[in-house]
Formats: sequence, structure tokens, C-alpha cells
Amino acid sequence: MDPLRVQTAQNVDLAFATAGLGDRILAWLVDVVVVTAYVILVSLLDFGGRGGPTLLVVLVLPVLLYHLLFEVFFEGQTPGKRLLKIRVARLDGAQPTLAQYLLRWLLRWVDVTFSSGVVAVVAIGVTRHAQRLGDLAAGTTVVRLRRRVRLDEVRYRKLPADYAPAFPAAERLTDADVRTLRAVLVKLRLERRSAATNRLARRAKAAVEDRLGLAPVQMPPEQFLRTVVDDYTAAHDRYDV
Repeated sequence: MDPLRVQTAQNVDLAFATAGLGDRILAWLVDVVVVTAYVILVSLLDFGGRGGPTLLVVLVLPVLLYHLLFEVFFEGQTPGKRLLKIRVARLDGAQPTLAQYLLRWLLRWVDVTFSSGVVAVVAIGVTRHAQRLGDLAAGTTVVRLRRRVRLDEVRYRKLPADYAPAFPAAERLTDADVRTLRAVLVKLRLERRSAATNRLARRAKAAVEDRLGLAPVQMPPEQFLRTVVDDYTAAHDRYDV
């Protein structure tokens, strides 16, 4: 299963880990429990002889529209997806449109409801980005969310007054270049054991070496990228940004 990749303006791609089949099944089971509890609760209510229309509005429609409404109003997450820290995303990493959510929901009847989930399981297992039919039609998938990032992981680091740049040419980088490098560093922090993330760091290192006219530097990619960001920071007096 390939990670979902988003190409930046600086031609360094950021990878989003697609949610595995196990995570998606567990999220679905949580949603089943939520819906079941809701149905039981509503069935205990007394509608005072107005069961027909009231039952349709209070019970049937919320159950039918459960996934659509939660994903639209809660940024691609149902309670189950939120608990499992996964969400629906477009293949470019952005939040899906209403039309894409609607298409996913309509094809859910084929993927999950009428086939008891068999079609969805097979499609997720064989497609490149773990997509069920609804995802394939809508251009979406389900990705894992990263944990929260601390402020000191994303702001420019305070450097000592006598800091000496290791790579003075780093001052030629642009703000956009450095933002990309910092995004790679954050990704390394969050997904250090990911082979895809480490490949991304090596490619970013090679891209920076090429941009600055450096021979391959004998330094681990993370250390190199952090040093280049620090050198840029020192050259541009960006300590408090």
C-alpha cells in the first residue's frame, strides 16, 4: 500500500500514511455501536401517537445520513474515525468537497451496506491508496492523522550569539524552501520509523545539496536539514519568528 503523496511547490513531496484496513474496520465497528445505541435510545421514547413522521425525522434520517453528516460537518471524521485518529482526505491531501462526500456516501450502499462490507474490504486491499469504490469515484481516501505538534517543533530555534553557520550558502534559500524543510523535519519527528519518511528526508537532503552546490555531505539527513535551517535562521535574524 503506497502512502498518499502531496507535491509541494519546491518539488519535495510530503507523504500521508493511508489508514490500514484494520483501522477502518475498527472505526466502522465504533460507528455501528454509536448508531445502535442511538436507535435503542430513540426506540424508548414516547412519540405520543405521532410515531410515523416523527420517527422518520428522529430515527430513520439520522441513521441513513450518519456517515455523510458527520464527515461533512466534522472534517471527514465520524466518531469512529475520530477515535481511531483517521479521516477522509482528497488525494491531494485537502479536505473533500460536499460533492465528494456525497459520492462516497452514495456508493457506500454498494461498498458496505448491500455487500456486507465485502466489496469495500476487497477494494481497500487491492487499490494503491487503500480506496473503496466510493473513494475511487470521489478521488478520496482515508489517512492517518498526526499527533499534535508542539510549538517548539515548528518555530525557528533560538541560536546562541556566537553561532557559526556550517553551510553559509544556506542564506540563498527562500522562505518557501525553508518552510518545506521544516515540514520535512516535523514529519521526521512524528514518523521517525517510517521508511517512506526517511526516504523523503534523503531526497530533501539531496535537493538542498544540489540547490546550494554542495558535494554530498557526510551527515544524517535530519541533522543536515536541521543545520541548514539553523544556518538560514542565523543569516536572516529570524530567531523570534
